[in-house]
Amino acid sequence: ILHRAEQRRNKMKKLIAILAVAFAIPTMGFAEEQYPKEICKQMYDTIGVFLQIADKAWKSQDEEKALLYSTAAANYATVYETTCKR
Repeated sequence: ILHRAEQRRNKMKKLIAILAVAFAIPTMGFAEEQYPKEICKQMYDTIGVFLQIADKAWKSQDEEKALLYSTAAANYATVYETTCKR
């Protein structure tokens, strides 16, 4: 059981790192410009996926995963609102 928990923690750490990079890179170069439509579409779709995963995690009582994905969705929504909805 301990090994399984450690694997889960490692997966979560990797996921957090990936999300941090995915969130940071797009915001660096386009601070004052609107994103291309293709990027906005992908971002919008990703927000929906994150919310679906968060909802599923919440219903299965995995609060840590639910919080992670709902936070990611909120962050992406902020970037989307700033760079795509002009």
